[in-house]
Amino acid sequence: MRAAPEPFLLAQQLARSGRLPEARAAYARSVDAHPDFLPGYLALSGLAAHHGDYIPAIEVLRAALGRAGGNAAARHAIRRPLAALLAMLRPADYDARLAADLLACLADDQLDPQPLARVTAALLRHAEDADPLWNAFLTRCINTDPDMEARLVAMRDTLIRSDDAHSPLLPALAFHAFASQYVWPEPEIPREGPVKALTALPAELPDHPDWQPLATCARDLSVERALAAAIPGFSPPVGALSEAVRRQYEEHPYPRWQAPPASRRTDFRRFLDALPGIDGAALPPAPLRLLVAGCGTGYEAIDMARMDPGLTVTAVDLSRMSLAFARRKATELGLANLRFLYGDILALAALDETFDVATATGVLHHMADPDGGLASVAGAVRPGGVIRVALYSHRARAPVRAAHALIAERGWQGDAEGIRAFRAHILSLPAGDPLAMLRGSEDFYSLSGCRDLVFHVHERQYRFPEIAALVAGAGLRLAGFDAAPEAVAHFQAMHGAASDPLDLDLWDAVEAEHPFLFAGMIHFWCQKPAQLQSP
Repeated sequence: MRAAPEPFLLAQQLARSGRLPEARAAYARSVDAHPDFLPGYLALSGLAAHHGDYIPAIEVLRAALGRAGGNAAARHAIRRPLAALLAMLRPADYDARLAADLLACLADDQLDPQPLARVTAALLRHAEDADPLWNAFLTRCINTDPDMEARLVAMRDTLIRSDDAHSPLLPALAFHAFASQYVWPEPEIPREGPVKALTALPAELPDHPDWQPLATCARDLSVERALAAAIPGFSPPVGALSEAVRRQYEEHPYPRWQAPPASRRTDFRRFLDALPGIDGAALPPAPLRLLVAGCGTGYEAIDMARMDPGLTVTAVDLSRMSLAFARRKATELGLANLRFLYGDILALAALDETFDVATATGVLHHMADPDGGLASVAGAVRPGGVIRVALYSHRARAPVRAAHALIAERGWQGDAEGIRAFRAHILSLPAGDPLAMLRGSEDFYSLSGCRDLVFHVHERQYRFPEIAALVAGAGLRLAGFDAAPEAVAHFQAMHGAASDPLDLDLWDAVEAEHPFLFAGMIHFWCQKPAQLQSP
């Protein structure tokens, strides 16, 4: 590895000491003096972005790409922060350089394309139909823009009316319709031949390279059906609600993600040891055994397995089709430290295994007895072990509760017809309507996502005092609290930087002022007490 030049090292020292404007100027001098040292560009761009100067930050990364040449690893390392910056843009006109940047990022199969959906849709509003960005957008992203959805539906209906089987956009638009699980309104026009692929996956597809992405999806579904039957299990669903949840995710595995999580190599035990409330002496020694309780389609389990190859990961779920999707993805990535099992979290004792760490992300709030669910997970964790939990926020889910009331009033069911009817209503609302906020959720734009968002068979939402009671009731203690930088900034502004970040009463006060701060979920870490030593 090439040694860092002196100007770069000086800039690093300035940055570490908090002298950020001086560090930014020093990084700029380093880039000027050593234009082939790519880390200088990344650091300079990062500082520019930190100060909100996104366009200059993008220009720095464009310059870095010009210097990276044919170095694929370097180009990927540059595109990752570039994609994050591009995702913040909302262009008002067509920009050829931005289109080229988006094309390059969408072509990188190691990057998650979904964050680029909104900026790409905004740019395509001003693009010609022949722009190659259309194909990249339709085959790599699920659209999350209401105006673009209206345009895509109009494009679909035009193709159906004209029966234009040779349109260059037909295969890509058919792929996009499949990826969103045909969530758009049903057309009234009869469909036959290739255009039928715009509304349902046909038994046969044209033998042409343009149709290959959709043909690959069809093969993947066939592979998953075969895998589902072969996944070993330890327990059937426990109770009527578990069975209802199982049926939901058998019908609609969620989410059907494309790009894998970024591979961030981390010593996971060292990470746990740094949690603010952890008892490091009680932590089990490495190598750690990790349980992902309720893994769904495997994104989190795969992320953990790639993060630290020293981990042994066991991922369990009630949906065989979700597990099959996860197993297919893990096999494609060549992961050897990850296994998938079918079973109910409430029956973890039947596994007759213990783990050092467990996660229960977005799972407990879908259970009839969340306290029993957490107790079951805790029972599978060794003394001193750690559990990460994520739960819905009562305040942040206010629009979802309003949606539940509307759905009950209208009698809509959680099938394709009911979901389409609900979406049509939401899309018709004026921007100021409280329910119109749901259009900002990415889950609104696919059948499985919308079902998970507002048609779930059961969900509970939590206030911070209820979280404290849940943790204490399971015999655990809070060890860490995960919050986005925005949330941390609000916390420190309200309570001071020296305040206890594990004080849930303080976080409750912050959320009262910013009720949508945890619109995703509330994420926290708990530790199981070490066994008492005999006198």
